[in-house]
This record gives sequence, C-alpha cells and structure tokens, in this order.
Amino acid sequence: MDNKVALFDLENNMPTAQQIRDIVEHYPTLYVFNAQGQFNFPLADLTELASWISSGQLIVLDTPTAQKKECEYAVIVGQLMALLEPETHIEVISARDEIEILIQLMRGSGLQCHLIRVSTEHNPDKQRFPDIETIKNKPYLQLVKKYCDALAKMSGKPNTVEKLRNSIANILKIIPENAQRLIGTLINLKIVKREDEQVSYRKKVLKKWADLNLDLDDSSHDKVYEVDDLLTKIQQDSKQVLSEIEQNDSVENIQNHLFRNFSSIDPVQMEVIQKLDELKAEKPKDIYALRDLLERMFPQTDVRLLLKELIEKGYIYWNGHDVVYSHEMFLH
Repeated sequence: MDNKVALFDLENNMPTAQQIRDIVEHYPTLYVFNAQGQFNFPLADLTELASWISSGQLIVLDTPTAQKKECEYAVIVGQLMALLEPETHIEVISARDEIEILIQLMRGSGLQCHLIRVSTEHNPDKQRFPDIETIKNKPYLQLVKKYCDALAKMSGKPNTVEKLRNSIANILKIIPENAQRLIGTLINLKIVKREDEQVSYRKKVLKKWADLNLDLDDSSHDKVYEVDDLLTKIQQDSKQVLSEIEQNDSVENIQNHLFRNFSSIDPVQMEVIQKLDELKAEKPKDIYALRDLLERMFPQTDVRLLLKELIEKGYIYWNGHDVVYSHEMFLH
C-alpha cells in the first residue's frame, strides 16, 4: 500500500469529488496533471479539495505546454522521479490514447507503472457492454470475451490481482505486462471489481459476456493472435540466426552476415531504423509497445509486414521476453 501511488490524467476525464474520495482511500498519494492546465471542481467541494492538497494526499504536477507530447510528459516524469521513493509502483489512470507515450517514458526512466484505461462514455450500459460489431473489430475485446468464457466455467475464480494476472497470462498465452493491461480493461468494462489487491466479479455482467455469441470467422480469429504468431516466428528466426553465427564465428563471416542485407534496405526501413536509434535507451522492449509505436509513427504503413521484414533482415530479435536490437541496425 505505502509503495503504490496513483497518477490521474485529468484531460477529458475530470473526476468527481466522490471519485477522488475513493482514490485517496486506497492510495496514500494521488498525483494529478492536465496538459490543458485546468482543474474544474464544484464550489461545494472546494474545502475538501483544499484539505487533500494541504495534507499532501493530492499533489498537482506542473505540466508545461509544448508542441510535442514527449516534452510535456518528460517534465512529469522528472517530477515523479524527484518525488517518489525507489520501488514505488505507479498506477496511471487516463482516458486518452496518447498516454502510452507517457507510459513508455516512465518505463524508460526506470519507473514501475501500469495503465488503467477509463472510458469517457457517460452511458453506463455502453461502458459495460460494447456492441457486437465493436467487439469483432477490437482484438483486445475478443481477448476479454475469450477470458470471460474461461472465467465463467471456473469453480474457484482468482481473488487477488496477482492471481488474476497469472490466470489471464496462462489462459490467453500473453505476457504478464499485457495481462495487467487486460485487468484494467476488465475493471473498466465493469466485469471485475477491485479493492486494493482483492478482486471480485459482477456475475450478471460476466454471464452476459460468456453468453455472447460473436460467430467470429477465421480472419477475426487470426487478427487476435497475429502478433503472437509473429512472436513465435521471431523466436524461431532468432535461434536460426544465432546458430548460423555460432557455426561461422570468424570475424569475416560475422561481418558478411551483418552486411548481407544492406543493399536491400528500403527508405521506410531506413527511416524506422533512424527514428528508433534516436530513442536511445527509450526504445520499446515490449514487442506490442514497438508495434504500437510504429503504427503511430507510420500510420500509412503495414506495420505487421514492416516488423516481419525487420526480423527477417536481422535488425531485431525476440529472446522470449524482450525485443533485442541488433548491431546491424546501428551500423546502417
């Protein structure tokens, strides 16, 4: 409890007094920020707000206005590093997609954090249950559906956050970090209730998800698992490349291996390599984070194909846990 704090993004997600009461009840400190420089609060609750601020339970972080989100978020990361004790875990609460940039900066700076996404939709029914077409078009919602199917059949359901995270990772075959993100989605969809480290389930909502018949076709099923298939290929290709290098370990052979694809690199791949090199130590270690970053950088490019080409040419490898960037990338 003492080593966990909340970081609340106020932009497009202004909390009520009751929401803040709930948060400060479970976290020793609540940090808030808003890139728009606003904090709207009802007059009737200002006295209570002032007491939270004066007691140190609520701390407002400075957020300068900048053209690039990275610059705004870098200031927030710097403040957190100065204010927090080592090993403090930060739960980031936000309704915006851009918050992923902040998450990457925090992790690149050694801060432990995970994201809890919230919806800005005010209709409780829509918050609780997306329409079928939305579920079919959102791979992460299909993962929610698959886990709900398994969860509904369990006699003893996970009752802590850690057990739930392990259960999700085992059933869906995903890494713990992505399992933690899915927990945030389950909470946001009102399937799971969380109180500190304990979790419980809304039986009616869970049953509704489990009873849902999506009639997914093969292409939808493939879409959910295409990244996992890609990870498998990365592992296989990495082992093959390492085996080739071990068998031909002379300096000349290694140099030939590193430069064998130089002539076939295309302009988009060169731009990708340059942008990743600019990130230095902040390059994504998680394959999903790398995929999302490339999608933002190159929205008109088939990122899945781009990743496949980077893997086949030996610019990146997957060791089973992290993305490894090869020396060949930097030589180019």
